[in-house]
Amino acid sequence: MTACPLCNHPYSRSFPIFYTFEGNEFEARRCRACSFIFIHPRPTENELALLYSDEYFLHDGADCGAHAPTDYETAARKGSVKFPEILGWIKKFKPRGDFFEVGCGMGYFLDYARSQGYTVSGIEYAALGAKACREKFGLDVQQASFEAYPLSRERYDVIFMGDVLEHLNQPLEMVKKAQAMLKSGGVLAVEVPSMFNSLVGRIAISVYALLGVRKKMPMPPYHVNEFVSTTLKQMLERAGFSKTLVIQRIKAPFTITLRGSWYEKVGKQALQYPNYVLTKLTGRYGDRLLGIGIKEA
Repeated sequence: MTACPLCNHPYSRSFPIFYTFEGNEFEARRCRACSFIFIHPRPTENELALLYSDEYFLHDGADCGAHAPTDYETAARKGSVKFPEILGWIKKFKPRGDFFEVGCGMGYFLDYARSQGYTVSGIEYAALGAKACREKFGLDVQQASFEAYPLSRERYDVIFMGDVLEHLNQPLEMVKKAQAMLKSGGVLAVEVPSMFNSLVGRIAISVYALLGVRKKMPMPPYHVNEFVSTTLKQMLERAGFSKTLVIQRIKAPFTITLRGSWYEKVGKQALQYPNYVLTKLTGRYGDRLLGIGIKEA
């Protein structure tokens, strides 16, 4: 059994979702010590290469790739409306300097950070994405995994990981690596989806558990980790950040991707409205989390 990727505790319990890919099953588990949710087994290097092939960027359906009813680039353009809010939080702590993005996709956010005065560079695991960053925006982006990328200690003022940590087999080790690459007083910002932090996700999991069934997820196992606000904060703290905060955000009801049976779609859409209002009023139960870690000066 896979030890918890957050606290390394050896024991976990079943969590009622699973994925299938290339004839293999990947089941979700919840750590008995820290409640971190992760899938077992972890994808191999060969499986990761297949998961993030060109299809990840070019597919135009909600069952693959961008996880939206469009291809990755269209989804990235639509998602640009959130850039000012995300970068606004980063600017509160580090308004300028060397900005490094891990997993820059096709370069839209990195290009935006450059337009706001940062000196930017980054890496992207997928060849098609790295090529688009260079050719479309003229960005300094290398094709590489963060695991294999050389460690340059105290090199950057800001490191950003947007929709990255949920894909990494060793998320804590990679956050520790990012912490080492930051200058004193530097900022790590990580944005992750948080399906099971929201009311929609919490209710769905409660129903599956009550009925004693497991939900087969319609996508390949892109998300090998699932975060809620408490486990994201734990990860930043365990990586050595002296100051941390987690901002909970939520998608507007008319922008969410709907999958599953008709009643699952109707239920998700209906619950998103009160969830949206509650998150806006209280800052809780968000389906998007932005974690900020400040390195001790």
